This record gives sequence, structure tokens and C-alpha cells, in this order.
Amino acid sequence: MTSRQQLRARYPAILERASLSYGPGWDGLMEALCERLEFHADHNAMPPVQVTQAKEKFGELVVLYLGGDRYAGGLIDMAEALSAHVCELCGNAGALQEGPPFRTRCPEHVDTRLSDYLKKP
Repeated sequence: MTSRQQLRARYPAILERASLSYGPGWDGLMEALCERLEFHADHNAMPPVQVTQAKEKFGELVVLYLGGDRYAGGLIDMAEALSAHVCELCGNAGALQEGPPFRTRCPEHVDTRLSDYLKKP
């Protein structure tokens, strides 16, 4: 089972219909985001949140969603902002590279394309 499948299995109410198209380095950000959204919904009577799409755009994570409240919106804003400091490929500390192409990479992957990284054995 891939990490995306595991993430969907852990947070089915949040990710059931979500399109997830970002690099593997941001899986940890999405995990933390979903955990906090679920916790807030369970303990603060927040309306449910459903992520409809999570993708890379201009080098940063973009999360589109339905439901929630201002706090949920703040959590999502924070995850999106943090993505500019996390390598989209490996999850190590990175920096947003002005493009084109726009992307967030660590020093080791500064010149690596996502498609090439995903082809590695």
C-alpha cells in the first residue's frame, strides 16, 4: 500500500474524493494537516472538511476543500505556506525556486524533475 493509499485509509472522511497530485515529499504535510483537521472536527464541533484537490502550483502546495471553519482554513493556509520550505520530492528542508519552473527543492534535488524522481527504483 502506498503512502497515499494509507493516508486515504486513515482519513476517509477528509480525503475520500480528493485528487492528490503532488510530490511524495509533501505527504508528511498532508498527514499533519489531515490529523489536525480531524482533531479539530472531533473536539470543537467544526463542520466536516472534505479536501477536493491537493496539488502543486507555482512550486507550492494548493489545497482545495469544502466545509470546515476559519480555523480549518488557517490550518490549510499554514500547510500551503510550509510547502515552500519542504522539498516536494524527499521532504527535507527546501526552498522555493523562482521559475519557470517554479518548484520547492532541497539542495540535493535542486535540478531534479518530479517525473525523473518518481522513475527511480
